[in-house]
Amino acid sequence: EEVPTLEWMPPPSILQRRGVITGEVGRVSSNSRRAGDILSMLVGIYGSKELFVNEYRMMLADKLLANLEYDTDREVHNLELLKLRFGEMSMRQCEVIIKDIDDSKRIFHNIRSTLENDASTRINEDEEPVMVDAAIVSHIFWPALQKEQFKNHPRIQAKIDQFSIEYAKLKNPRRLIWMKQLGTVQLEVEVYEEDERDGVLTSHVKEVTCTPAHATLLAHFEDNDRWSVDELATETGMSEELVKKRMGFWINQHVIQTTRSSSDLIYTLPSVEYVADSNYGGLTDHREHHRHDDDDDDDPNREQAISLSAHEEEEIKTYESYIVGMLSNLGQLPLERIHSMLRTFVAGSDHRYDKTPQQLAVFLQQLCKEDKLECSPDGFYKLLKKRS
Repeated sequence: EEVPTLEWMPPPSILQRRGVITGEVGRVSSNSRRAGDILSMLVGIYGSKELFVNEYRMMLADKLLANLEYDTDREVHNLELLKLRFGEMSMRQCEVIIKDIDDSKRIFHNIRSTLENDASTRINEDEEPVMVDAAIVSHIFWPALQKEQFKNHPRIQAKIDQFSIEYAKLKNPRRLIWMKQLGTVQLEVEVYEEDERDGVLTSHVKEVTCTPAHATLLAHFEDNDRWSVDELATETGMSEELVKKRMGFWINQHVIQTTRSSSDLIYTLPSVEYVADSNYGGLTDHREHHRHDDDDDDDPNREQAISLSAHEEEEIKTYESYIVGMLSNLGQLPLERIHSMLRTFVAGSDHRYDKTPQQLAVFLQQLCKEDKLECSPDGFYKLLKKRS
């Protein structure tokens, strides 16, 4: 019988024995083995290395857009580790995303110093200038971003245009295309709230962080203290439902109050007399109406910059264009042949073909319903010839 010793080591994991973890020359430390195990499990969950890298790219983009300080140190460190695991070419798009944020930081500080030194951009010399910063992205390498069109308030738009002009001077002939619905705005607003000590209703100023759409709606109350839903929708270009939903945020912040005028909902700036007399009764009906429209309060901090639906729509359009091209050149094809050709030719890094034959069949049937394709009884698909 052998004498037991303390030098016993457990056998290597099955993943390491099978070569799933990228091996290192010499001994592999337990920390490296553990990190490799986690990455291997994640890749296994997503199904392939490409799907995992694409999901990481979307999460990275959303995280960096939410980072108002342009801090990329941690993301750079993580990216270098992932390069060792997946290779530099696989992480190329992520590298461009981080570089865009670093470049945006330098451009912002350059434009900010220019505007601070330009006294003509201030209405009042004693007034602190309102600063606009921007994350300037290369849309080819970034995931699809949320798209929603509305009209900024003229004072907000003037500041944005000012930034665009300075950028055009700095990076001529490049121009900025603004994603108006993205970003955050820091505002100081006056609210009426009860004092915690004596319960007296008082007015005080507090800082609120919101989206540009929320800021645009509130900015109109500096021009007029009374607006209907229809008027705000006309001024901003938003739908009435979106106006109601976003104004619910300002109502919950005690910045705006609601009243009824016949069948119209009217938004007004609150007065201490109204708040004291109504005890915020005017807010209750609208909150109930707002919850009826949407179970969740409109919290601007919950909004994400990356649009998964838009990304899926772009993928569908890409697949459709390939399918139409195949059938235009080859006439008619069965499901299996279309599936095989898509796997071969859809090689764009942003739109990899990862569908199953069953999912492709559902998509082709949808194109048939839209009168773009037709399916013969023997299972061959071809372009639908429209009768003149």
